[in-house]
Amino acid sequence: MKKPAGIYLHIPFCERKCTYCNFNTTDFANDLASRYTDAVAREIAYWGRRLAEEFQSKERLAVDTIFFGGGTPSIIEAEQLAALVQSCRDAFHLTEDIEITIEINPATFSSKKLEEWRASGVNRASVGVQSFIDSELTALSRTHTADDARRTIGLLREAGFANISLDLIAGLPGQTLADWEFNLAEALELLPEHLSLYLLEVKEGTQLFAQIERGRTPRPDDDLAAEMYRKMCDATGGAGYEHYEISNFALAPRADSNIKSFRSKHNMKYWTGAAFYGMGCGAHSYDGRARWINILKTEHYIDRVLSDGHAVAERRDLTEQDRAAEALFMGLRLIEGVSLDSFRKDYGLDIEDRYGDDLSRLNDAGLIEICGGRLKLTERGLLLSNEVFEAFI
Repeated sequence: MKKPAGIYLHIPFCERKCTYCNFNTTDFANDLASRYTDAVAREIAYWGRRLAEEFQSKERLAVDTIFFGGGTPSIIEAEQLAALVQSCRDAFHLTEDIEITIEINPATFSSKKLEEWRASGVNRASVGVQSFIDSELTALSRTHTADDARRTIGLLREAGFANISLDLIAGLPGQTLADWEFNLAEALELLPEHLSLYLLEVKEGTQLFAQIERGRTPRPDDDLAAEMYRKMCDATGGAGYEHYEISNFALAPRADSNIKSFRSKHNMKYWTGAAFYGMGCGAHSYDGRARWINILKTEHYIDRVLSDGHAVAERRDLTEQDRAAEALFMGLRLIEGVSLDSFRKDYGLDIEDRYGDDLSRLNDAGLIEICGGRLKLTERGLLLSNEVFEAFI
């Protein structure tokens, strides 16, 4: 039986682009948002029909996660978001245990929207806090304050949200270890079910990259960032969180809870090679055989969907070697690593035979280990994971 797929819905609109952001975003305008969400609904319907035909099934494709990402999904009207959820219900078979996540910027949050989100079926909130220090938020061009973030999480709790994720960024220019410890302590005090704690990556093309190149902003300290990473691992472990992926931590469910895990069900699809289908401008998709991406520009995306029903810009069919390599470096993002036996059965490839020289080099560098029949990143490897992944790309 085919495993349920995931749906990613990209909402590109932002009030203001953050200095570190290299995501596909555009300025918010009411008319554009209306035309855009209508186009996304049309694309959802297209893929519902297309995938049912592809699998030669009279049944709609089963889906157990929907993720509204961006951009700032919380910026659009609640009824627009609800209409997109309904479009998914019409086009796909949504399982009873479906996880529907919305990314929230506290500055675009309101109690009225919250009620309508809940009514539409949204049951998981991912709050882009990034910092609990207002001066850091200002430097990042975030449009909310630390108090806005605390208030948002409080309102989510009052509305009955029992699955809240919170994002923070470590290693910001000028950020001290004490600053990061304060941010961690504030986050843990709120006890969200999930934490995404990222080390800052300065991407070329971002405002932050330009600021650093011009000497207007200090370059982040890699050694200090490494110490911050160790602090986050220690602090979350002590607070009862499972470190399950390089940057992600899930609170252990209560013994009397019917919830088995607070891991991000949707993001686990990316790391385990499950199928997911992206709708919206610049959205990515993967079906186990190919990857494709939609047109990036919002207006061009709308025009293409209106004419063709979809907006695929580029598609790459994967070879068996591609699939194996992707499964290896994506699986290594998980703390439990990759089972050597399972990998051999799934891809017909012996990791130790195929990558023997690379494995020896990475093992000598203290970046990987093979333990209990599983290939894993070491603590040092988690910090330098990109160096490991390069061996398999």
